[in-house]
Amino acid sequence: MTIDVVQTESDTSPRDSAPPPVRSRSRSRGRRVEAALAYFVLTIGALLILGPFVVTILTSFRTSADMAVNPGLWPAEWTLDSYVTAFTEVPLARMILNGLFISTVATAGGLLASLLGAFALAKLKFRGQRTYFGLVLFTLLIPGTVTLIPLYIIIRSLGLIDSPWALILPLWTGSAFAVFFLRQHLMTMPVELYEAAILDGCSTPGVVFRIFLPLLRGPLSILAILNFLASWNDLLGPLVYLSSPDQMTPTVGLTYFQGQYTSNLPVILAGALVIVIPTTIIFLLFSRQVREGLAISGLK
Repeated sequence: MTIDVVQTESDTSPRDSAPPPVRSRSRSRGRRVEAALAYFVLTIGALLILGPFVVTILTSFRTSADMAVNPGLWPAEWTLDSYVTAFTEVPLARMILNGLFISTVATAGGLLASLLGAFALAKLKFRGQRTYFGLVLFTLLIPGTVTLIPLYIIIRSLGLIDSPWALILPLWTGSAFAVFFLRQHLMTMPVELYEAAILDGCSTPGVVFRIFLPLLRGPLSILAILNFLASWNDLLGPLVYLSSPDQMTPTVGLTYFQGQYTSNLPVILAGALVIVIPTTIIFLLFSRQVREGLAISGLK
């Protein structure tokens, strides 16, 4: 009975029954308005990003005749003829395999070269270290078209024209951005790791691949995806160094459907959706490492 009396008094206490302060209600209303504006902006951004992708999917299931008589976005009749044409009129499957080989091998070699260069600039001590690092940063300012003709002369002198190695070997020298990116991560790691491993009898390559390589898994995953996408989407390089259709990459294969006066747009978009599949799978496989790398980089 006593307990009932206490509860009744608590329920009817003036503090609980008092209305919330005016400032608190105003702050809560302001937060709801901010959240509504944020959702509105995000929705508009999502529509702008996903809108062209949805149009691409819908158009790939149409025919050129359907597009001529039906100006709307929705297909009058769903068909897979564009996908069949993309694989029968050009060796698109062979081009996809060529692109996977070139992008994978070029990415692996480029990351290895960039890792070794970054380790030398971050952990080793030698004369002119700062000068070399400055030269690496300076190369970031040089456009790729400036070195296109000298590089073509070197590739031709090696007899690698119309060979996938004409696109792979230049990327095996590494990239200035990758060296800079990995060096900054290595600079955050204590030099005592390197010194302790050397004192224990580990060689310098052993220190790189057994100690620092596992610690750089996140940044290397980011660079792997970026380098793979750059090599996969490269259009200028294959057009300059390759000539036969059996050696071409899928990005060049899409240009075969581009006519001088008219273009088979449904086939081009169907082929574009097909060649996006490998890069999407690779991104999903490395998505966890990418998130970890972005978190370590402070970009998340």
